[in-house]
Amino acid sequence: MDFGLWTLDCGLGVWDLVFSGENAAIDRDGCALYSCLMNRRCASVLLALSLLGPLTAGYLITTPESLMTNSADYLVITHPNFTSVMYPLCALRDSLGLEVKMVEVSLIYTAFPTGARTDRIRAFMQQVYDHWSARPEFVLLVGDACRDSTRDDFIPVKLFPKFSYDYAGGLTSHGADNWYATLSGHDSIPDVIIGRLPVNTLARAESLVAKIVHYETSTDTGLWTHTTMFVSSSDRAFGATELESLYMRPNGDSCYTVVESEGSSPFLRHKTVAGFNQGASLVCHCAHGSQPPSWVGSKTLFSYQDVDSLDNADALPVVLDRG
Repeated sequence: MDFGLWTLDCGLGVWDLVFSGENAAIDRDGCALYSCLMNRRCASVLLALSLLGPLTAGYLITTPESLMTNSADYLVITHPNFTSVMYPLCALRDSLGLEVKMVEVSLIYTAFPTGARTDRIRAFMQQVYDHWSARPEFVLLVGDACRDSTRDDFIPVKLFPKFSYDYAGGLTSHGADNWYATLSGHDSIPDVIIGRLPVNTLARAESLVAKIVHYETSTDTGLWTHTTMFVSSSDRAFGATELESLYMRPNGDSCYTVVESEGSSPFLRHKTVAGFNQGASLVCHCAHGSQPPSWVGSKTLFSYQDVDSLDNADALPVVLDRG
């Protein structure tokens, strides 16, 4: 296996790329898929390489006027701190045939200068929905939010009142990005698909983008890719069993189960960690949540303290919560 080392100065910083020649596939549009070693983390990164220019490909909107009329299938709204590491994800979406645009939230605040920051982002989203020649189907927010805006409030979230149990403080508030996506009618059904990368450092943003790109471009067909893990409290075990029997096993999936009745909290936590580490493409949490952050029934099934014990490498699951 022949390895080469390139140093690419793409205008966004210097990228040291270590890749295997036999894994590089260059198409007629000049895009290459490399198995790279970036900051000592293996990731498959789609790089839109041009003979004449950097990795920007015109994704970034840079003038307020361009916010008023434009077009996109996939829109990224990012804090300026994270712009530089978003280009591999933009290039991946572009390679799938989506028209990609990216805008820094500071430019939105300039173009829409009145009101709370959430209202200004919402005004921009309404402008996009009403006046862009092609409306985005997908919107990605890049940056964490903070309830009281004191720190790490990179892309603010709209807060709504909610009722919670007395032990959680009674009437409290919760954030909902869905508000940015309800742009037509008087309902709460989103008119675009919206998501968020809740990052607060450049390193975390870079790591998360690398994981996404690797996940979507990997050709791994190991056992984990058709394994589902169910983590269930005693009162929710029936639902997990039903999902397993109706949908998972008939499709040939392997199932790994953790059920509260099987043992003590230490045993259950250890078994859940083992399930993550052996790999699962889908994890269904059929239990409850608590503070400090844990999956619980009357016993603890998984705790935030167990995260440092996870060693599942590139076997990254989609986690669904049926709490």
